Amino acid sequence: MNKDLYKGALIMAAVLVVLVVGGFALSDNGVQKAGCVGRAIASGISLGNIASVCGLGR
Repeated sequence: MNKDLYKGALIMAAVLVVLVVGGFALSDNGVQKAGCVGRAIASGISLGNIASVCGLGR
């Protein structure tokens, strides 16, 4: 695989992360929810349980 493919995949992943974080930030209590998601990921909570831990489904 060449470097351009890796760069393209990295750019797409970065854009996806920015869109998700921006969506959190623009929603109600978005900054707090984004902080909760960051702390949950840092502490090792599985991705499937983050929604219930941070109350994202309400």
